Amino acid sequence: AGAGAPAAAAPSPAAAEALAPQRQAAERLSRAAALLAPHASLAATVNGMRDKAERLRSSRFTIALFGAFSAGKSSLANALLGDAVLPVSPNPTTAAVNRIVPPTAERPHGTAAVWMKSREAMLDDLRYSLGLLGENAAQLSGDELLQAIRKLSPDGVHAGGRPHYSFLKAAAKGWAEHEAHLGQQLAVSAEDYRRYVAEESRSCFVSEIELYHANPLTAQGIVLVDTPGADSVNARHTGVAFNYIKNADAILFVTYYNHAFSQADRQFLMQLGRVKDQFELDKMFFIVNASDLAASREELEGVLAHVERNLQQHGIRFPRMFPVSSLQALDGKRAGSSRLIAESGIGAFEESFLGFTRGDLGALAVASAEQELERARRTIANWLEAASGDEQSRDRVREALRASAERARQMAAALAEPKQHAQLQQELKELLFYVLQRVQFRFGDHYHFAFNPAALQDDGRDLKKAMWTSWLELQRLLQIELAQELEATSLRLDNTLNKLAAKQYADTAEEAAGLLDGFAPSPYKPLELPTPEEQPAWTAPSVDMKLLWSKFKSPKHFFEGEGKTALRALLEKELDMPLQAWMSEAEQAWSLRYGDLMQQAAGNCARQLQADIDAFSQGKLASLSGGTNVAELQRIQQELQAI
Repeated sequence: AGAGAPAAAAPSPAAAEALAPQRQAAERLSRAAALLAPHASLAATVNGMRDKAERLRSSRFTIALFGAFSAGKSSLANALLGDAVLPVSPNPTTAAVNRIVPPTAERPHGTAAVWMKSREAMLDDLRYSLGLLGENAAQLSGDELLQAIRKLSPDGVHAGGRPHYSFLKAAAKGWAEHEAHLGQQLAVSAEDYRRYVAEESRSCFVSEIELYHANPLTAQGIVLVDTPGADSVNARHTGVAFNYIKNADAILFVTYYNHAFSQADRQFLMQLGRVKDQFELDKMFFIVNASDLAASREELEGVLAHVERNLQQHGIRFPRMFPVSSLQALDGKRAGSSRLIAESGIGAFEESFLGFTRGDLGALAVASAEQELERARRTIANWLEAASGDEQSRDRVREALRASAERARQMAAALAEPKQHAQLQQELKELLFYVLQRVQFRFGDHYHFAFNPAALQDDGRDLKKAMWTSWLELQRLLQIELAQELEATSLRLDNTLNKLAAKQYADTAEEAAGLLDGFAPSPYKPLELPTPEEQPAWTAPSVDMKLLWSKFKSPKHFFEGEGKTALRALLEKELDMPLQAWMSEAEQAWSLRYGDLMQQAAGNCARQLQADIDAFSQGKLASLSGGTNVAELQRIQQELQAI
């Protein structure tokens, strides 16, 4: 599937003009820009309108799919696309980011681009995964790594290490074929695309894939992104997932009917809970897949209630949940069966999703366009008023305007002066303090998962190595927790920074408007803030085998006696200082970063406001010159009102 002509599936409601409000807002702005273009003093306004119109017209809407690999993300993606586009991999623990995008002239339907990991990144991943399995791999060369992988046995691998064992064996199997392609971008056919997604000995070398595919969703400019599962080996690169959480227009979290949330799922849901309230709109949707497995309506309601309780426990209040059978939905769309589509439940999700794109997101686009148009209307009205006085009164107004505009420019320039942003620094300090408290509070959950009876069985395995890999699993879970907490904190700080900068801008703009009658500044443009670079992974070098073994006599003593409790208390004490030191380094780095960014935002505000003041005052001075074509301005005013 996907190699031939575009699928003939009927467009889903979610694809039926999902972005129509954005396109209509773009059209209104383009018409207004064309109307105002002949007036040189409105050049900045015209350019702003054209830029915004182009962004709205060419905007892509990104849907990011998240969930464990067994949840049926690929099946759901196929149901949304109306065709079996994504192969369903039996064991995609190494899955890469997989984007389904509209085809282009250079990239026809059914072709794909595959970005291979760099050699350095691949070797780093191998060392990391070997290290989690208790192997000393930090200094091994490529050949030595492959030798170590070939000696690995699945016996006694910790539950958290199983995806890493699978990844390592797949890498060894595919190394000879793929080593030469590391660091390259490959153009591949639909058939090869499916192999790079579904065959683990290929997918483990891939960083990201883009499939160019014509279907009802991509025809609307909608991009579907299937992300690596929270339980994949790529989950340690938390920044990849976070950037999709942060920047995607919609987030779909998929869970499988009657499957319990894994430890990885729970950590990821905790992250969604941390950031949900930081977005202007609630863009999260929760899909319970394979709902056709329910024996009755009552059973289905029970499962949905259970999932909702779990989501609420992770800080996700009032989740939008939809039971869906993605297999039924795909069969229904491919066969054109309205009965199957209705039974699948996908219609309810697509209707809600369409309401979100057209209603919530569309309303933002419409409001933004209307704000630009209203500014232009007010400016024209002000010019008309200025042009209507007699010559003597226009002279007086002109002199006063020159003086007022100069004072307003000075006010705007003052925005860029270096300042101490105490409120932002205080917020940073407090947020990081609470991060540390929350990580320490949840230590027990991670500890119990890492040191569990299944990992430490007395069945002939090397118990010293098992204790060590249990500690490594605990360290891994804490590393992910810290990284996710910092990412969520960066979103809060980004919002705080933009709120503070917006208030400073609004206050100064209001003062300028008090000096300049009729002045309407452009709205504050939020500073686009990249996610901070990941801090070096947290470690606790003082924890060694001697410390772990000091509280372990046997599995029976450890789990039924005092060993497990005693080790937990010892580790909590031992980890306190390394955690505080790591957080202190993060605070220092972020303090400098956010100070610089706040200054950058203030500088942008100053330049924007000065440009607005110049454009307004120049236009108004021209209208006071006596040479203004009043009839022409009136015509423009009437046409602007009609747009």
